[in-house]
Amino acid sequence: MYKINFNHLYYFLTISREGSIVKASKKLHITQPALSHQLRILEEDLGKKLFDRVGKKLVINSDGESVKEYASKIFRHSEEMIQSLKSESYDHIKIIKVGTVPWLSKDQIYDFLKPLILSNYIKIEVYQKDLESLLKDVQNNRLDLILCDSPYSGRSKKLQGHRLESDPIYCVSSTKQGIVGKFPKSINDKKIITYSEACMMADKIEQFLNSHDINVRIVGAFTDSSLIRVTVERGGVIAFLPKSVVRQSLKSKSLIKLGELPNIKFSLWAITRKDFREHSLISSLLKK
Repeated sequence: MYKINFNHLYYFLTISREGSIVKASKKLHITQPALSHQLRILEEDLGKKLFDRVGKKLVINSDGESVKEYASKIFRHSEEMIQSLKSESYDHIKIIKVGTVPWLSKDQIYDFLKPLILSNYIKIEVYQKDLESLLKDVQNNRLDLILCDSPYSGRSKKLQGHRLESDPIYCVSSTKQGIVGKFPKSINDKKIITYSEACMMADKIEQFLNSHDINVRIVGAFTDSSLIRVTVERGGVIAFLPKSVVRQSLKSKSLIKLGELPNIKFSLWAITRKDFREHSLISSLLKK
């Protein structure tokens, strides 16, 4: 039976993820010549070149991509093995890694993940990053799925989007402001907190305001919907937020609803690899 050197495999995986031996050597705290030597040994053991040299750059080739995919799964299973042993139980512990963009409603994220959180045999890890970084992570098996507000529109044939649910978008203010009049004219020339450009909500809000010839004074652009809600509650500004974000605030009357965006929804999407069906837990989550 062939015994692969897992150190060599881990070094290769780090090089492939970092994109160069220089960056990988810094992360691994290994000299560049030593790391190059370890990679060369792995390639000799496998009988395949895993990178092609293009000028001074290393570019992973098709064999390297195949090894990278297997290596990601190997180290993922090793994490699960360690977690299972640490649990002092004979039950298998499964690690589910989920990435989210910062502006999603925390309630929506929780509702989606609740079946996993309540399981005794699953450890859930949630990471917040920009969408571009998350897409790279799920493509390279570092994440199982992404929760975001947009369908997948990239070029990778390995990924696909799944629409989960939609949420009405409300225009809200604090009760202190005393805004009167018919929406949306009532918000003309008001101060507004909007979303950062990375969020699709920013475009939807801008389109709505332009279509109704409404002028507002944008005094902030945040990535966190909860921070926007808290800012509006303190008074002085208005905002457009998904119903799930403001539900409790409307109930407690710390916010009031000025209006609703017609025919515009905040959509929750999951992005996975196309081979997600191999992962029964992810498959069952998406079905729910």
